[in-house]
Amino acid sequence: MMPLPRLIALLSLTFLLTGLPGAAPAQDPEPQPGKAEVYIDINLDPGQKHRIAICDLLPSSGSGGEQATYLPNRLAANLAMTGLFTNLDKRSFLEADPRAGLDGQSSPDYAAWARLNAGYLVKGGITLSGSRLTLEMRLFDVAEKRQMLGKRYSGNVKDGRKMINQFTNAVLEAITGTPGVFGSQIIFASGPPDRKSIMMTELGGDDATQVAGYKGGPSTQPTLGPGGRTAWVHRNGSSWELVVDGKVVSSGPTHLSPAFMPNGTVAAAYSEAQKTSIYAFSGRAKTLLAGPGGINVSPTFSPDGSRLAFASDLGGSSAIYLAPAGGGPPSRLTNTGKATDPAWSPTGELIAFVSRETDICVIRPDGTGLRQLTGGQGANYRPSFSPDGRMIVFSSTRNGRQQLFVMAANGDSQQPLMPNYQPAQEQPYWSPTMPADFK
Repeated sequence: MMPLPRLIALLSLTFLLTGLPGAAPAQDPEPQPGKAEVYIDINLDPGQKHRIAICDLLPSSGSGGEQATYLPNRLAANLAMTGLFTNLDKRSFLEADPRAGLDGQSSPDYAAWARLNAGYLVKGGITLSGSRLTLEMRLFDVAEKRQMLGKRYSGNVKDGRKMINQFTNAVLEAITGTPGVFGSQIIFASGPPDRKSIMMTELGGDDATQVAGYKGGPSTQPTLGPGGRTAWVHRNGSSWELVVDGKVVSSGPTHLSPAFMPNGTVAAAYSEAQKTSIYAFSGRAKTLLAGPGGINVSPTFSPDGSRLAFASDLGGSSAIYLAPAGGGPPSRLTNTGKATDPAWSPTGELIAFVSRETDICVIRPDGTGLRQLTGGQGANYRPSFSPDGRMIVFSSTRNGRQQLFVMAANGDSQQPLMPNYQPAQEQPYWSPTMPADFK
């Protein structure tokens, strides 16, 4: 087995529109004229953002409660995360009639919004009846003076954030031509080093739920596969276990950095006899994918499943290598100094990785297009792409503690995923698919 200090030195670097359940599906309040044009390039350079005004929700009667401000603020936070939008300050809003455009007959005062250089406008109504919540949400194009989108959501009050995540996805589709992925799941490890648990959150969420608690040893390096499948590594005393869908499929020597292949097979690194190789696991049988010889960890697969990227010390220090997914000679991809934590984008166009134990970079699989995304802000680890490839989640120490951050795939709009979540957060992985009830 590989000497543990050497192994740990490398592996310390390998480590986000249907109805709601029980709710009426989202509906268009009225037919929409024309077809939404595609305005926004999802690869906009930093600084090229589109200005959007998001109004507080207006109650149909009585009070909308805290939801009337929380939900539009959640929408604003969602859109800011994408790196595509700048939210206008509510204190600058000038329209005389806040209800204009909400009755299906009148229109907003487009001239007032144009004076603020707003490109888009969101207005909505809220109805609270006991535990029932109904939202009427509308998106307007200020320059074209037209309504682009109208949605009605109805369900339990506790599902309000879910409704807003669905509306966020609809807004992104109306403007960019591609739906958003708010509501998609992100799995991560949390807690002190010797008692880590596996947790799950969502893009557009404020908190996390436990997937696997501490049981005799820490659980680390979680990953997600198609349909919400899970895998992670658990240390059980002196034994290391590869846990897939809650069941131990391999136990014994060190298991590391599991990853799902597109066909659902699980790959992971496995240490034995002075080497760490990458295997595909089928039940308790395993097939060699990368190795033998040296340290080979952190497998990640191209979307079509034909190629494997991984971190290896074949050249002396750790670098990113590519190889046929079925096994075959590897070729070196990076020459940036120590490189770890590769993550293939769902479009196949980019591979993210950590350079020099500090910063996240992206590179094309042909070795061109190298670009550094983080710099001068703590240590940044374990990048993982959103299902649409627009965003990256990663772990960062920039605020003095391990915390999950998200950024646009071009490096813009770097911000905490869950600003108020206090436990240590690291080793995130973004699900490649959306939950069934968001499709």
